[in-house]
Amino acid sequence: MVFEQAIQRLIELGFYKFFLPFIIVSAIVYALLRRSQILGESPLINGIVSISIAFFIFGLPVLAGVNIVQPLTSFFGQTVVVILIIVFGLLVAGLFVPNLMGKMGEWIKGGGIVWWMIILVLVLATTSGLFYFITSPIMKAVGEAGNVFIVIFWLLVFVGIIAAISGGKK
Repeated sequence: MVFEQAIQRLIELGFYKFFLPFIIVSAIVYALLRRSQILGESPLINGIVSISIAFFIFGLPVLAGVNIVQPLTSFFGQTVVVILIIVFGLLVAGLFVPNLMGKMGEWIKGGGIVWWMIILVLVLATTSGLFYFITSPIMKAVGEAGNVFIVIFWLLVFVGIIAAISGGKK
């Protein structure tokens, strides 16, 4: 009961709608900027840019009138479940497959597993509703004809994924 009241109070304060998306986006963008070194090696510049981008996301619910709490919650919840399934599967496979880690290294070097991970993230993002933020402004701008555009958009995305996976091999 106390925990439920605490969560309700955090919801009322906008903790999940504003603060957590701000922190998550800031941390992810900072990590990506540090890893890629697009802006150089300065942690100060990377920090300023990541916080600036996070402020844009922070303002998204107010400016665009969309709620990002439910899609983010669904996405991270589904991601945790998928990670747990993968870890449990690796634990069980490790019992029966000798030198599993060595074989996994070979699979990763092939590059095929990277595409499967990209597909998994796209599926999780689609099922959680995160792609709603891409399609909803289009739907508002175009109106009813936006449905056709959305179908064409997703067909092109899936054709692109299939083309990337196949790599043009015959």
